[in-house]
Amino acid sequence: MNVFSKLQQQVIGRLTATVTEVPSLVPANGAINWITEDIGDLASNIARLTKSVGIVGIVMTPGGGRMYDVGIVPISFLCPIEIQVQENVTVNRGDSGTKIAALDLVQFTMLRLHLWSPTGQRITKIQLDDTPFVMVSEYPILTYNTLFNAKLTIA
Repeated sequence: MNVFSKLQQQVIGRLTATVTEVPSLVPANGAINWITEDIGDLASNIARLTKSVGIVGIVMTPGGGRMYDVGIVPISFLCPIEIQVQENVTVNRGDSGTKIAALDLVQFTMLRLHLWSPTGQRITKIQLDDTPFVMVSEYPILTYNTLFNAKLTIA
């Protein structure tokens, strides 16, 4: 498995784990599904999930970042991580939805991931970006991106 997919899976593991310091949000119905860009037909999966329970979280490593030292091995850089929350407000806050608002999930991801290390080492702690979150769209699906950075090494 490549380092990007591994990091995405580790982030989902953290978001779905039992962590007493930052308790999970409890949905009224169903569950919050966390998916990655690596699953294939991302658009169909998002459409299906926002129609059924009304909300979905997507973990992405969109590229960019900053190299630590150019021209050396191993390759080491700051990798951006985006957690996108998409909410169909009508469904999610209706009778069949989770009733967990998109901004509640944005706050949860910040609290759960900021300064957490997927390797348990200080050097690999994930940190919120200088711009912690942005609204991507308000209609028809309410969409926010929460932005993090993680040090990654490709050996």
